[in-house]
Amino acid sequence: MDLRIKDLESEVLKMKTLQEDSNKAGLEKYKQLYLEECEVRKALEDKLDKTHERLAEINTKLEVEKQQNRSLLSTLSTRPVLEPPCVGNFNNPLVLHESLTPRANVGFSTSIPRRSDDSMETYLTKMRRELDRSIARGIREGMLPKCMN
Repeated sequence: MDLRIKDLESEVLKMKTLQEDSNKAGLEKYKQLYLEECEVRKALEDKLDKTHERLAEINTKLEVEKQQNRSLLSTLSTRPVLEPPCVGNFNNPLVLHESLTPRANVGFSTSIPRRSDDSMETYLTKMRRELDRSIARGIREGMLPKCMN
């Protein structure tokens, strides 16, 4: 009977040892996976930070371009329309030739299309939305971080 008890105690000790070894192995595996997850998370945070920095730079550039467009627009809207060189110049033979002289008032269009402030704002807003969508799509598809590295 004592021998049987000692055999059973020996079996219990072996099982406890195996259980402890299994627990230690599981704990080591968990620690390793946790460390890998921390590294991946840190890498993703770094990429996200770079993306946010790049987005801030792009937003700054966009704001600068908006200001430049506004000042250009205000310059264009305050600039008088220039007359063609032949108008008012009676020394020019084209003006004196009756068949080439217009009989009615003719309007001259400028080569640069004019936009009102509202339509320029609408255009810039539309472009901003497209840029935001493009950036979001690039982030979703994983394209943006690749081109930023």
